[in-house]
Amino acid sequence: MTRRSDVSVLKARWTPDALAAADRAFARMDPVAAHQGRAPPFPFVSPFGEYEGRADFRYLPLGATPKHRTIERADLTGATDDRNGQLFCSFVDCVLDRVSMETNLGDKLIKNSSFVKSRLSHTTLRGEFVDCDFSNADLTYSGSAEAKFIRCDFSGAKFKGSGFDYCLFDHCTWTDAKIANASFYFGRFLGSRPTDEQLADAMCPRATFEGC
Repeated sequence: MTRRSDVSVLKARWTPDALAAADRAFARMDPVAAHQGRAPPFPFVSPFGEYEGRADFRYLPLGATPKHRTIERADLTGATDDRNGQLFCSFVDCVLDRVSMETNLGDKLIKNSSFVKSRLSHTTLRGEFVDCDFSNADLTYSGSAEAKFIRCDFSGAKFKGSGFDYCLFDHCTWTDAKIANASFYFGRFLGSRPTDEQLADAMCPRATFEGC
């Protein structure tokens, strides 16, 4: 667990020069090269190098919006939207634990990424989430339409007031998830589902439960 003193140090290192370098790293990513399987013209690097094998952007107040990019092996633990940055991109093998944002999250694919204890209330989730960890995440008043969640862990997550209409949940984990009055209109649950007790106050018209 990161101590408060460590968090303060990680936040304080984001000087104007470091923020400018981070903005360049996100802005210079080339979506055309990524789509064609080529290396980008500028490497995606943090001004602070790597932390445990990932580009170190911990506690970054995100500024540049990497729209339609694919971010791989980055650590954005504790990142915020204090500079109005958005997460409208794809993620592969990234850590976004304890992020605090009201954002557009995702684009086409979010895979093997962690959002443990993230605060993502009033967030729109897009695309396909595969093997992602949302345990103890705050998803209150968040929403999605036609997104896919495959083998995702929602243990202890909060869904109060959220709307996940027309979404697919394939073999996801729901242990102690707090569903409350969330909406799953035309939702499709495969292999697992929240309990009847968890769904007692939820709205699930036309939802289907298969192999649960």
